[in-house]
Amino acid sequence: MLAYSYLCMAMKNLVLIFALLMTLVCCTTEADRERMRALLDRADSMNRAYIPMTDGIDSLLLEATRFYDRHGDANQQLRAHYLLGCAYRDMGEAPAALQSYQDAIDRADTLSPDCDYRRLMSVYGQMAELFHAQNLPEDELVQRTMIGKYALLTDDTLYFIRNLELLVKPYFLMKDNLSMLRVLQQAHDLYLSNGYTKEAAATFGPVIDYHIAKGQMDKADSLMKVYELQSGLFDSEGNIAAGREMYYYIKGMYFLKRHDLLLAERWFRRMPASEYKDACKGLLSVFRLQHNYDSVAKYAYLYENALDSLHDHMQTETTHQMSSLYNYHRFQREKVEEAEKTRHLREVIYFILAAIVTGIVVFWYLWSKHKMAVKAKTDKLLAEYSTAKLNYQNLLMDYALAKKEINGLQVVCREVESLKQSNETLHDSLKNLVDERDNLLSRKEVEIAALKEQLVRKENALRNKNFFDQYVAFSSSAIVMKLREKCSPESMLKPKVSNREWFLLHRQFISDMPLCSNVMFSRAALTFIEKNICVLLLLDFKHDEIMRLLNATSQSVTNFKSNANKKLFKSESALSLQSNLRSLLSL
Repeated sequence: MLAYSYLCMAMKNLVLIFALLMTLVCCTTEADRERMRALLDRADSMNRAYIPMTDGIDSLLLEATRFYDRHGDANQQLRAHYLLGCAYRDMGEAPAALQSYQDAIDRADTLSPDCDYRRLMSVYGQMAELFHAQNLPEDELVQRTMIGKYALLTDDTLYFIRNLELLVKPYFLMKDNLSMLRVLQQAHDLYLSNGYTKEAAATFGPVIDYHIAKGQMDKADSLMKVYELQSGLFDSEGNIAAGREMYYYIKGMYFLKRHDLLLAERWFRRMPASEYKDACKGLLSVFRLQHNYDSVAKYAYLYENALDSLHDHMQTETTHQMSSLYNYHRFQREKVEEAEKTRHLREVIYFILAAIVTGIVVFWYLWSKHKMAVKAKTDKLLAEYSTAKLNYQNLLMDYALAKKEINGLQVVCREVESLKQSNETLHDSLKNLVDERDNLLSRKEVEIAALKEQLVRKENALRNKNFFDQYVAFSSSAIVMKLREKCSPESMLKPKVSNREWFLLHRQFISDMPLCSNVMFSRAALTFIEKNICVLLLLDFKHDEIMRLLNATSQSVTNFKSNANKKLFKSESALSLQSNLRSLLSL
């Protein structure tokens, strides 16, 4: 028994320790939530302001993603992983950024009406830019397609059109000119149909370059005029917005094809240092056509150096891309290994929890079984004791009754002799008394039958005598006349009857025709509207008049009639209700 008590105490302590550990693992304070919320707000502000997140914020954001993965909802997890990806992007860690963006997409609950679709579109947009930088146009197209899907889902027309225009970037890498022209034409048409004239004109840049390359100079000229006058990209001095300076090269090629070499040279020289290679290429073409061999030699040398520099940059970029690809695969492999370790640890925890739960269940089963056995033994002893006590008490009662009966019999034996003589006289008296009571009962029954027959005759006589006068009085009452006035076609009154007027009608009916109302209303549980219809039918109102007073459709009135007829006369026909009522009331 002592060992059993120790076992109970040990299991109880084990359960308390397990509950405490689960509480420590799962709990979180409001201070933790506020700190994580402030961290995400700070990172979000930096990202919107184009401030690089390279000050070690990535480690804090990594902590935030782990926190929200345990304690946050789908939108919070999406936001945390997205901002962590932006931090990796600013640090030049493209593989880690892509993985964080993919984790953000995996956390999004796209089936929920509260899903943050705009944040999800930003995730896909960042992935598209990374794939474009890695020269992976097919992957970029996939991300752009997802952006268009969610832009349509959120009814963001402008975002959808801009994303459609940006499809030019992957098609440019793929050298698919027809697809470039197709999406630009679609974007231009959508911009115009939705009132965005500047944005529509701004789509002509690549199209102009295409027509110049094809020698379609008139088409290019007309598009250039629209582009420069309506796009809003040029200032008063003809300078294009930053990031679009490649248009200077396009315009230089236009004048080169027109053999206007001075204007072509002017536009090539306006190109910024970032476009140095193309500027050298354009100037080399100009000087070759001018037969300026000194300048041709100079710019041929400069162009060659620019190509070598570009080649070296491309080799470096290729090496960087290969390194990034290697790092991405290594990162993926590390993620898989980490996931495997996490899965293994989770399996160990589940095994320990299962063992603890199994131990608790087994202990509970054994303890319950032991407790039930003790209880059954105790119950059996109690039942046996109760049975023995009851038998003893019954035996005492039987003994007392037997003793009392013996004493009574002795008394009876002494009195029998004295009563024997008077017994015959008492019997005759009782017989006479019973005969007298039977005769009285018979007379009362005859009197009751006669009174009942007399009551029925008087009731019939009263009904036949007064009913017509009652009906005339009710038909000519003020409330009935008001209803007849309301249902007339030329009436200026509102046809709808108020509840107060219906109650006045019922009260007048009960007052003028008490016997009729009692017979009709006590037969079945009629609804308020069914009572109204029955009274109106007794007053000989027509079907369309009843519709007008009730402000109801013909089918509704028919249904109410059918229900009332079924309740009162067990008939489902709506047409026979009036005749049944009049027959019932002897009309």
